[in-house]
Amino acid sequence: MTDKNIYQRIAAVMEKVSYIQKEKKQGMQYNFVSHDSVTARLRPEMLKNGVVCHPVACEHVHSGNRAECAMVVRFVNIDKPEDFFDVPTFGYGVDNQDKGPGKAMSYAVKYALLKTFGLETGDDPETDSIDHKREEPKGPSQAEIDTTISRIEALEDMDALKSYWSGLNRDMKHVASDAAVIAAKDKRRGELS
Repeated sequence: MTDKNIYQRIAAVMEKVSYIQKEKKQGMQYNFVSHDSVTARLRPEMLKNGVVCHPVACEHVHSGNRAECAMVVRFVNIDKPEDFFDVPTFGYGVDNQDKGPGKAMSYAVKYALLKTFGLETGDDPETDSIDHKREEPKGPSQAEIDTTISRIEALEDMDALKSYWSGLNRDMKHVASDAAVIAAKDKRRGELS
C-alpha cells in the first residue's frame, strides 16, 4: 500500500463506500445524513487505505445564535505526509447555547467528506423547491472588523499582507470593503514599506 498516492487511496475508499443512508432522529421533521454516520462509514476504510483528514484552517463568525465557519480540510497519505490535498468547505450551525461553532464545523467536515469521496445520500438539492429570499447585503459586524484589523496589524511582512488581503477580498469581500479595514491595511503597508 505504501506506493499508492493520496488519489489512489481516495479511489480505494470510494470503491468500498458509495452510499450513506439517511436517518430520522426523534423530534426531527425530515431524514438527513449526519456527521456521525458519514464518519462511521468512512473511517474504517480511510484507516485501511492509509488516509487521514484534519482541519488546517478555520475562520469563524458568530451572529446571534448562528455560527458560520469557512475551513480547509486536508486529506493526507499517512505513509507520505507530504502527499496531501486540501478541500475548502463551509458550514453553519444554529444553537441557543454554546454549540453553534461545533455544529458549523461538523457540517463543514461532513460535506468535505461527502464531496471528496463522491458519496450518494439520496439528496437532490437541485429538486428542492425552496424559494430564495434575497437579503440586501449588509456590512460586516464590528467583531469581524475588529478581528480583521487585529490580524492585519499582526502581519510581519509585505508578502503576508498581500496574501492575507487577497484571501480577504476573495472570501470576505464585505469585510475587505469596510473603510476601517482598508485604512488598517494601508497603515500596515506603510509601516512595512
